[in-house]
Amino acid sequence: MESLILHDIINENLIKLSLDGSTREEVVSELTDLLYKNGVICSKADFIEEVKKRESLCTTAIGMGIAIPHGKCGSVIKPAVAFGRSSSGISWDSMDGNPVHMVFLLAVPESGAGNQHLQLLAMLSRKLMHDDFRKGLMAAKDKIQLLSMLHSIFKGG
Repeated sequence: MESLILHDIINENLIKLSLDGSTREEVVSELTDLLYKNGVICSKADFIEEVKKRESLCTTAIGMGIAIPHGKCGSVIKPAVAFGRSSSGISWDSMDGNPVHMVFLLAVPESGAGNQHLQLLAMLSRKLMHDDFRKGLMAAKDKIQLLSMLHSIFKGG
């Protein structure tokens, strides 16, 4: 993951502190818009279709209020993560039956991506196991504070 520049994976423009959507589909669309506006993907429709396809295989809501949907396809220009937070929660067929409050939408290019999405998933999963870290993400007052916490994931810290 060191070959990827941290700012390119996630930055202020890829964070939404308060999601508008209340369904899985609305939230994926909302975060996909951020990816599109920031030059991460070239086709919203293709990317959303890939995320839906992946979601139909198995829910990406891993429990603890977290969902990590992801798409690996040709419309992804560069790897990135869009993050969204919902205080009210989103119904997502979560493994623990609870609503999702934090969504990490991973975008990975189809060609030359190798196992980047697996590396991103592993790094996220490791850090998100910690209750204090999850609480910190929910409590972050602004994008800068939240971004600092998220960057610690990709630094391995």
